[in-house]
Amino acid sequence: MDHRKEGTGLPGEFEVIRRIGHALPDTDPSVLLGVGDDAAAVAPAPGMTTLLTTDTFVEGVDFDVAFSSWRQIGWKCMAANFSDIAAMGGVPRHALTTLCLPAHRAMEDVEALYLGFRDLAGHVGHPVSIVGGDLSSTDGPTVISITVSGEAAEEHITRRSGARAGDILCVTGLLGASETGLRLLRAAREQPAAENPAMEETAAQGRTVQPASNQPTDRFEGVLRRHRTPVPRVREGVLLANSGWVRAMIDVSDGLSSDVLHVGRDSGVGLNLDGNALPIAEETRRAMEELRLDPVGTALESGEEFELLCAVAPEGVERLAAELAERTGTPLTPIGECVTAARRYTITDHTGSRPLRPKGYEHFSG
Repeated sequence: MDHRKEGTGLPGEFEVIRRIGHALPDTDPSVLLGVGDDAAAVAPAPGMTTLLTTDTFVEGVDFDVAFSSWRQIGWKCMAANFSDIAAMGGVPRHALTTLCLPAHRAMEDVEALYLGFRDLAGHVGHPVSIVGGDLSSTDGPTVISITVSGEAAEEHITRRSGARAGDILCVTGLLGASETGLRLLRAAREQPAAENPAMEETAAQGRTVQPASNQPTDRFEGVLRRHRTPVPRVREGVLLANSGWVRAMIDVSDGLSSDVLHVGRDSGVGLNLDGNALPIAEETRRAMEELRLDPVGTALESGEEFELLCAVAPEGVERLAAELAERTGTPLTPIGECVTAARRYTITDHTGSRPLRPKGYEHFSG
């Protein structure tokens, strides 16, 4: 029996692939064979090293269709991969996308997802092509898996393990908005149904929640945008890696407290973090205050920010910050330092000094 309602459901694997393929641009000269053959064929750029990264996203675990449109979900899933490439000092070039879809998923949702992929691919200033992937059905939730290849000059590839004692820890952009945006959306969902009767029905249909008027979500659009469609720092990553001043770099995807500890442990250095220096936008601070969130704690645990955290030679911090601001408009803020005492990780803020603990998201952590 066909359980699809009129106007919903998927038309069949090959028709889905055909419609996806027609929606993708084919103007990238590096793509010799794209969607439609047994494998893609791409031409590597002369003198460049290939970078590879992959991420998997499970509905109900990594994304919630009640909080974001499918187009926004597509953007954010692709952004996670672009951010990994940026953290190595590279630029993304090609992507493979794999979907496991329940049969009731609407074709318009799949098309919106790919529009989100394409939106971000067109945002980084150079061609990034979706060259293939796979499609399967599932009785469970939607699963999205993306593999991205990027490229960088070998001498400019930046790892997370190169920090030295005396280096200054710096972060691009602003922190805390992603987690704060998620908290705003959860608060709106928890509003009694009598006050927002459309919410339960909308969420059950797999559509983005539209909170009632006068909710916090109405007043903090910038915070929600940072949660739903964060912009990976691709241009910034290339500039930082090529500067000669950056010795280690990682993207803020699991939360600043977790990611900075990766740098410390992999580099064999201790860390002193200045909680009072964490850059938080004024709008985000207002939302935190309304939600009664601790700004420092929230900025430390906020994942999927896709900012870049780097260890910078102290003599290069001011020049690098000025150059980054001039060329990209993105601030670079010193937030701490690397010290000789390996495995000594501390944070100091208005409450005093304490050990730095990972507070971000971790799968299988219970």
